[in-house]
Amino acid sequence: MFLPESAPDETHFFRLNCSFSCLFFFSANRSLPPQYKTIELERGVDGLGFSIVGGFGSPHGDLPIYVKTVFDKGAAAEDGRLKRGDQLVSVNGQSLEGLTHEAAVAILKYAKGTVGLVVMS
Repeated sequence: MFLPESAPDETHFFRLNCSFSCLFFFSANRSLPPQYKTIELERGVDGLGFSIVGGFGSPHGDLPIYVKTVFDKGAAAEDGRLKRGDQLVSVNGQSLEGLTHEAAVAILKYAKGTVGLVVMS
């Protein structure tokens, strides 16, 4: 495996030789290690303003909960820190680890007022 010492714009490129003598190049726009951040959003008339994907029992396997879309309107867009692809770790102190998609949606839906999110970017 090859990992350059530095790459522009915090993009890391990986080169992997597979058993079929092929090369794969992977690009990840993430810093190593992952960074946790706490975001507080005030639920307004447009809601929190984002959708999620993933969860235990997902058609794609057991996955963490990720931000799928940040809508143009809503608390997340106004705040500006929540990004597509962020992993939701907890909501108001309640861990989302191991939850189904439906359970995570219910936690977000019934969270009122100021909603505290811990996310991993």
